[in-house]
Amino acid sequence: MRSAAVFIMLLAFNLSASENLSDHEQLCQQAASKSCAYYLEQQLSAFPTFSYGWYRVKGFQLDYMYDQHQFLALQVEAELLLQQQTLPDMLKVQVYFYYAKTLLITGEAETAKHYADKAMLMLQEVYAVFGNPLRIIELANLQYSLGELEQAEQLLNQVQLKYQKSKDSLYLFELYSNKALISHQRDKLDEAAQYRAEALNAAIAMGHNNKIIVAMGNLARTQQLLGQLQAAFELYEQSLAYTSHPEYQVQHAIHLVRLTEICLQQQQPAQALTFYTRIDPQLLGTVHKQLYQEFGKALVAGTADK
Repeated sequence: MRSAAVFIMLLAFNLSASENLSDHEQLCQQAASKSCAYYLEQQLSAFPTFSYGWYRVKGFQLDYMYDQHQFLALQVEAELLLQQQTLPDMLKVQVYFYYAKTLLITGEAETAKHYADKAMLMLQEVYAVFGNPLRIIELANLQYSLGELEQAEQLLNQVQLKYQKSKDSLYLFELYSNKALISHQRDKLDEAAQYRAEALNAAIAMGHNNKIIVAMGNLARTQQLLGQLQAAFELYEQSLAYTSHPEYQVQHAIHLVRLTEICLQQQQPAQALTFYTRIDPQLLGTVHKQLYQEFGKALVAGTADK
């Protein structure tokens, strides 16, 4: 009886899962005229709280919050959900996954490892039954987040070999994005750039705005670090057509910061100022806000020198 129950749970999980367990972009494409945040809230209100349908939409909402860098809100949401005794297994693994991620961001590594281990155990069960490569990539991503680069790389290489004939764009996006993370961490920037170019191709093939923005930003930043400033500038500038929607205002501000930086690196302060004045500093996190302040001082000093 237990094995049958586990199989039914895993089947329900797998059918409801996509990118990072629940891919909000696939759901939100059904209502392109509305903001994804509004559409998800609308969908949640259509179901009784803590019902199966409500939990399913909640999974999409968690994915949306993570992609939008709403880490504090995501952590609070995860803690509230973990208090529910009736939390379905299909959502529980997702809550473990994102809770571990947010704990790592807030510096609570030991607790993060505890929840990451819980998520990895459940993901391994899912993969054992269905062999879905996305589940293994998620395992690798957790291991990367915990600093276990060798284990993460080994998993990614295994899944790449096993599914080498796959042309699924979502799988390719996740595979190359995660391989790039490891290469970047090892300071192999040329290799990381190659993987990120592949991830961008896959994102464009899917047509998912957020993935295109992420892929463009990752590749452009790597090109910038490699000193390929013109290529990075062009890619960041192209990305503004995608980030201009209010839903991506944080990414928009970050890309404007990088465009300002590249212009300053190219000794083009006048052009840097055109991007700098479009930045809303209230949208920036600590690192990017510090850059914003540094660039402001540099631009003021440059003007004073004239």
